[in-house]
Amino acid sequence: MTMTNQTTDCSSSGFPEEVCRKIGTNLGTAQEDMVAFRRDLHAHPEPAGQEHRTTACLAERLQKHGLELRPLPGTGVVADLHVGAPDDAWMAVRADIDCVPIDDEKNVPWRSTIEGHCHACGHDAHTTMALFAAESLAAHRSDLESANLAANVRFVFQPAEETATGARDMIEAGVLDGVSGMVALHCDPFLDVGQVGLRTGPITSHMSTFRITLTGAGGHSARPHEVIDPVPAAINAVSMLYQLAPRSMDSRYPMCLSVTSIHAGNAFNAIPDEAVICGTLRAGRLEDEQKVRQAIDRCLRAACEATGCTVSIEYPYRSPATNNDHGANQLIEHAAQNVVGNEGIIQIDLPSLGGEDFAYFQQHVPASMARLGTGSGPEADRQPLHSPRFDINETALPIGARLLAGAAIRGMASMRNGSADKPF
Repeated sequence: MTMTNQTTDCSSSGFPEEVCRKIGTNLGTAQEDMVAFRRDLHAHPEPAGQEHRTTACLAERLQKHGLELRPLPGTGVVADLHVGAPDDAWMAVRADIDCVPIDDEKNVPWRSTIEGHCHACGHDAHTTMALFAAESLAAHRSDLESANLAANVRFVFQPAEETATGARDMIEAGVLDGVSGMVALHCDPFLDVGQVGLRTGPITSHMSTFRITLTGAGGHSARPHEVIDPVPAAINAVSMLYQLAPRSMDSRYPMCLSVTSIHAGNAFNAIPDEAVICGTLRAGRLEDEQKVRQAIDRCLRAACEATGCTVSIEYPYRSPATNNDHGANQLIEHAAQNVVGNEGIIQIDLPSLGGEDFAYFQQHVPASMARLGTGSGPEADRQPLHSPRFDINETALPIGARLLAGAAIRGMASMRNGSADKPF
């Protein structure tokens, strides 16, 4: 798609156009470096809570460009760029840095070198775009300082998004201290490069992971009458979950229950003691999620009654719906108008059933996440998020960096006329 304007124009917020033009030009010419950095991350993915190499790479580059690192108890990086605003006034940009625990099946030079781990959700791209936005703003620190902005800018490189624990850990570590607004991007392979998807209000669902453990009493496969077999209990439970859970709620609202793994035993001739079922539950409304959980309990009790097994269920990870603030969403929209043009802005009609722990930040500050188009070619040939063959069109990288930089600058400037409750 043809860009209508390659700069990050901030004239409407009173920010000097010349400075914005320089920042936009800098990011627009950084594609080769961005591609190299993103491919390095892609080849070295790290799972939730283990992002040590990624953390070290980010910290080294950010410090080199003069950003101040805030101490954290674990992985992840928080980097502050002071531009002369009060110490308790911050606009934040967030990117996630962990990978998905699946194999990488692409035949490309930047294919994952770590078996069973892959950046199949675009976090390597999110990290790259936020890093280069930070470096570009830091390179123009003196210009930013002379603009007398109302807020400084903080870059939050968050670990453990895939387990929905990283955002809460960072909040507990104080990364939102003084923050009055936050923006983020997420790759969308079914939007074309040069398109940005926006939505005020919910953009994802309430999401929970579940682990069901059915316990029986194992024994020889030739004498099933002597055992309590958890395998038929698991088969019946899964069948009932798919049939009955959706019928526990109003079908006019979205819900998705997916079983993603079933494991029971390893031997050919031994009935196991235990069967474990894992999956996800997603619902557009919190009350529907609660109703489906109740239906899950009924299905499991029925399966146990029929087979004699006992059952336990846990919900290890959960994130609420990502609910975009209107003012923060406008920051991204205004930046997008000057990066991709009005024709590149797609208004998203309905939230997806995906999950995002960015929602935890939104419980504390006005924040918005947009979808960045990273796809090209026929839609039928594109790979979805979390596919072992997922990849991006890397020409999207400078577009995303310009969007983040532009939205951050607008937030830093527009807080001038706002308040703590309504900064934009």
